[in-house]
Amino acid sequence: MLRGQKNTEILRTKDGIVRLCEDTVTDSYSIGLRTREGLHWKHISKELHDLLVEELSEQEGTVR
Repeated sequence: MLRGQKNTEILRTKDGIVRLCEDTVTDSYSIGLRTREGLHWKHISKELHDLLVEELSEQEGTVR
């Protein structure tokens, strides 16, 4: 994690981790997927970030 970043893990599987990131240095937000192959992310709005944190941060994942 870099200085100024607040990460919230929302999903973990054997293949990777999905995290939401709030960067307080650049005032930006993103969603990312870390796998063995690397890190992939997209920038999102503050509103979407906040909604996803509220909805998903305490929710357990479902395996099917």
